[in-house]
Amino acid sequence: MARLSSSYFEGVALVTGASSGIGRAFAVTLAAAGMDLILVARRAEALEGLAAELLHTYGAMVEVVVLDLADTQAVDEFARSLKGRGVSLLVNNAGFGFKGRFEEASALDNTGMVNTNCIASLLLTYHCLPDMKAAGRGGVIFTGSVEGESPFPWSATYAASKAFVHSLGIALHDECRGSGVDVLVIAPGPTDTEAPRKQGFRNEDLSGLMTPERVVTEALAQLGKRNYWTPGWQNRLMTRFLKALPRTLAAKVAGAGLRAALIKSQRAT
Repeated sequence: MARLSSSYFEGVALVTGASSGIGRAFAVTLAAAGMDLILVARRAEALEGLAAELLHTYGAMVEVVVLDLADTQAVDEFARSLKGRGVSLLVNNAGFGFKGRFEEASALDNTGMVNTNCIASLLLTYHCLPDMKAAGRGGVIFTGSVEGESPFPWSATYAASKAFVHSLGIALHDECRGSGVDVLVIAPGPTDTEAPRKQGFRNEDLSGLMTPERVVTEALAQLGKRNYWTPGWQNRLMTRFLKALPRTLAAKVAGAGLRAALIKSQRAT
């Protein structure tokens, strides 16, 4: 891979949710571009294996941090420890979701979604941003979702958490204008990771399925150019359609489509 041009690609990248999927693809791509890494996730074995791979293949120095991002106190303590560490690129990627009726997920799962998807990203950005601004360079990427663009029945808490991420990231993009810090929200649609399968979907039932590597390539190409990007033309078309509808109607359309996909996948299994 060609070396990425912006100056913040010359420092240290922190990637959350790095043990698999889009987070892992970010880690590999950034290591290939010459960055050293701080990788954060819950699964120690997966992180250690990835760190060894990146050191062997690219010579990247990798720090592994095993952390439950739903634990807001632990996240805050870790985020505070990053001061002066030279983090020039923060990828707030960790997240998880649930598909089904709101009350079918436990209260712990619902609050865990909010803590992981929203609060962890907020705290890490809050503690990394001042150093980036002081250095006059930096990049922050938030991984949102196409579901963050509309209320999604059968995915209520997840969609709401991603709407928070979208609003926060886009607002910070404007706040950081002229500071040397670029902020980008990416809103992927269906991606070939373990997440959709854990939520009951089969790959063949997901329209416009993208690879994690394609999502990452598009994200890094857009950082510094805009505040928001939806990878994949099918996903961009869908979100534009939903945003053009009255909000109540968009929720009905989104919920009907998601419910139908869930039923189809359940029948196939």
